[in-house]
Amino acid sequence: MMSICIRYEKDEELALETLNLAFIKILKKLHTYEPKFPFDPWFKRITVNQAIDSYRKKVRRMELFETGVDDLENQSSTHEADTEWVEKEYLEHILQSLKKVEQVVFNLYAVDGYSHKEIAETLDMSERSSIRHLASARRKLQEMLPNGEIGLRKA
Repeated sequence: MMSICIRYEKDEELALETLNLAFIKILKKLHTYEPKFPFDPWFKRITVNQAIDSYRKKVRRMELFETGVDDLENQSSTHEADTEWVEKEYLEHILQSLKKVEQVVFNLYAVDGYSHKEIAETLDMSERSSIRHLASARRKLQEMLPNGEIGLRKA
């Protein structure tokens, strides 16, 4: 589960804090778990939701202290990505270099299987913003990867 938290948080200590908060939430909600369903997806969903909650809190704090917010809604290419995959560790390493919002949108879409509508609702943004952040992340990842290879379902 730590790998889920690291996908959403660059700092390992903050990822561990998020994981601890997820464990607390899981323990508090354990009575709601239905044993007839697999435990792992339920556990992962709570962990992902906690990572998203931690991200939202961080964004709100940043907005309070910053007077201006970078405009991340750049025009981007909708070029279809190659279907070949690169090594997981290398991809995780270069994901850390993306802007936080691009990293979160990419993880939710490509790794956790969220739709743009779900991402928009989860992160309090428009679907169009979600699409733009994903396209920007894909473009940056393609530039950083050898041969521009990245396996990702089409947006």
